[in-house]
Amino acid sequence: MPQDKSGASTVIEALYAVAADPAQWEQVIEALAAPDAARPAPTVRPPAPGGERVGVVVLGARGGAVAANAAGKGAFERRLGGLEARGLRFLNASNHEALDRARRRLAEISAGQVIVKFTDAENDGPFFAYVMPASALPDALSQGVQPLSGGEDALAAGTMALVFPAVDSTDRLWSSVRESFGLTGAELRLAARLAEGLTLKEAAQDLDVSVNTLRNQLRAVFEKMGLNRQSELVRALTQLSSLASAFEGGEARAFAPAIVATELSARESAPPLRFFTREGRSIGWRDYGDPAGEPVLTVVPDLSSSLLRRGSHGLARDLGLRLIVLERAGVGRTDPLPRFSFEAAAEDYVALHRELGLGPAAMVAFSDGAPYGLAAAAALGGDIERILLVTGRRPGPQTERAEDAGHLMTLFWRRISRNAWLSDMVFEILRHGLNRAQFERFAQAAASAPGDSAYLRSHPELIDFMVEYTREALAVSARGASEAIRCAARPSRLDLCGLTAPITLWHGQDDAMTSPDEMRAWLGDHLKAVRIVPNIGRFLGYSHWEEIMAWAVRDQTEGRRLTRRT
Repeated sequence: MPQDKSGASTVIEALYAVAADPAQWEQVIEALAAPDAARPAPTVRPPAPGGERVGVVVLGARGGAVAANAAGKGAFERRLGGLEARGLRFLNASNHEALDRARRRLAEISAGQVIVKFTDAENDGPFFAYVMPASALPDALSQGVQPLSGGEDALAAGTMALVFPAVDSTDRLWSSVRESFGLTGAELRLAARLAEGLTLKEAAQDLDVSVNTLRNQLRAVFEKMGLNRQSELVRALTQLSSLASAFEGGEARAFAPAIVATELSARESAPPLRFFTREGRSIGWRDYGDPAGEPVLTVVPDLSSSLLRRGSHGLARDLGLRLIVLERAGVGRTDPLPRFSFEAAAEDYVALHRELGLGPAAMVAFSDGAPYGLAAAAALGGDIERILLVTGRRPGPQTERAEDAGHLMTLFWRRISRNAWLSDMVFEILRHGLNRAQFERFAQAAASAPGDSAYLRSHPELIDFMVEYTREALAVSARGASEAIRCAARPSRLDLCGLTAPITLWHGQDDAMTSPDEMRAWLGDHLKAVRIVPNIGRFLGYSHWEEIMAWAVRDQTEGRRLTRRT
């Protein structure tokens, strides 16, 4: 079949320009699509009201909660999750990682305590705490700490205390902030002025420096403390100051560098990449969560490696799940296939399922990973009991529509699909020339739906995670990405006759790429339930990650209890 090469000369010129200078990568998007639509200003949610007392939760050597005072139990359950003797149930998966790193840091150093920044499940903002040996708790904080049901001795060897702020009180904490976050004297003085309620202009006058100088210092403070907005800084300092007052009056204490969970640490905290061999090919995969847990075949989108979001390993473990994430043929560390197709790529999933002896399993497939997941489920038959498709994509030729205007990356994918013969060159350039600044522009273009754009603005660290998994995906070759484009562009002949598992579709209301009606038409009677999620588009898999993992729990009542409400 002849290729549709309309506008191809413009695209090729742009590709040559990018090959000569990767910083000009945006010329490819400009050649393929119109400028993105303007985005609304972000909505800033007010911080949640704090409690009136300092809260304490004591963790045992095995990681479960063994004791707490009323304020600590209330703060943890309202802001972070659930307390249990067998393990903590964080609502935000990143908090598992932050706590694990804090525990390791405390064991490595001789400092009295470590500051850790959690993510508040109530409003997605920062929630700070001190982590310290329980035996080092001041007498004033030990009072009121009571054993929890089934808990071990609160002061036994290896126990650790989480100390939460009474956020309504304020006092000094500047020495601990400076030492823990590595702030300079100038940055510390700026933070103090902002905590007192001064504007940036008023602080500049008070400190006798320019506003531009303070803006640069403020960016440095945000970066060091893992914050995004001035309101978060004021709130964080208010929380930490109330804790500082609890430690005053005693002997001087050393402060270790603070623990701040970021998406850049997703790779550091992920399980190691594993390999198995099929027909002479090496296939890479990762094993998240509880090795004895409920198995879930997790099918990621094209241009994704087996890397999942930060904290996924800990959350899967606490939910009793085992997430099996395979790197598709030609992607990451998985060898390419001689002849690429949905069914041929899906056989890798089937082989891994049988290699591990998983038995009955659930499946979660994201975006354009849907056809691979469904092909694997059809081949596995009754071994796949239920399927969740998250912003699923149907395969087949892509047609531009009037409503695509303003959705830059949707137009890009439609046009590169229509001109699939260009995909090898496009992804090879992407593999060799991608840097974070360029990727940030792509991510912003992808977040063209208002809800996606708002989510990206409130979670800018997501870009670091996207860069990490894309670099992993393209580490060896771009062949898998380009073959996937060519495969998806062909008229779909995907055979789902062997599919027995019921399919649930979660779809963002603002998804510009594929509509729920298109997915209904494609899946037919296999589709048993549809959930349309408002105020989000293609970023649904990011914004509702904890809920998606909870769906995989066989006991859905338990799964719902462990995730925040939408």
